[in-house]
Amino acid sequence: MSNQTPSSSFPSTQRDLSNLKQTATDAVSDIASSVGDHASKAKGQLKKLAGHAQEEGTEQLDQVKGQLCSVLSAARDYVSERPLASIGVALVVGFLFGLARRTTSRS
Repeated sequence: MSNQTPSSSFPSTQRDLSNLKQTATDAVSDIASSVGDHASKAKGQLKKLAGHAQEEGTEQLDQVKGQLCSVLSAARDYVSERPLASIGVALVVGFLFGLARRTTSRS
């Protein structure tokens, strides 16, 4: 047997292992860079989506506010045109709520 170490016996294998290690290190570095880029892009798209959702929500809220104002205006007009009928309706509705509350509190 000779006095050669395993690493000196197989120099091409050592080079191949070294190249493989460098390739793996480069691949990991590329993956980390790629993941960072994709995460940054996804974050930007998510911010854009949130902005669009907020704009649409604001528009819908404005529409609902407008519809509510028109309903309240119509109710105000009805009450001002028919005050006695409005008082009668309010009394009947209050009476019905009172009856409903009394029957649920006894159960």
